[in-house]
Amino acid sequence: MPLTPFHYPVAWGLSKLDKRLNLPGLIVGSFIPDIEVPILFIFFHGILPDHLILHSLIGAVTIGTIISTFVTVSLYPILTSLLFGLDRVKVKDVCRLTPVLVLSCMLGNLFHILLDVFMHRFNSILWPFVDPNEIVGILTLAFTFDSNIGLGSIYASVLIHTIMGLLSIAIIVKSRGNLWKLILVGEVYSKTRNKD
Repeated sequence: MPLTPFHYPVAWGLSKLDKRLNLPGLIVGSFIPDIEVPILFIFFHGILPDHLILHSLIGAVTIGTIISTFVTVSLYPILTSLLFGLDRVKVKDVCRLTPVLVLSCMLGNLFHILLDVFMHRFNSILWPFVDPNEIVGILTLAFTFDSNIGLGSIYASVLIHTIMGLLSIAIIVKSRGNLWKLILVGEVYSKTRNKD
């Protein structure tokens, strides 16, 4: 998987493709599937893979969307206010519960697992119907030499991390000036701010 923050460019890109989508919902949705990794590792290490329910289509659309929606509506305004100095009231207005917010959270979850599916040596995208060990990421397979899937997975991971890192840098450079507002809330924050 790309480290969780490296999923951000996908959320940002989706918000640019369709400006009706909610950037905070996309961001939170794109990060939420990885909350299961430490939980599964700590409590089920050796029993279950560290990517399972939230990295499946069913889990992303249901549980992932519910968790993402809750976090976006209740915690995101508080955290962006405390950590980045954004106006909590304005962020809360952007993060109010709407069908678009829920859709954005769901899309963030789905695109998280779609990005991950390229580079894992196992994928739970079709869990519980297909064993995660039966689906190997296409980039992992492309970089597998001498049947070493582990090494292929590392090469695929390095490639995806490099691409996502470069995209993140490009977004930061493009957003300078209003960095945190544009990166964490989007252009809607600026429009909300101008209403005052």
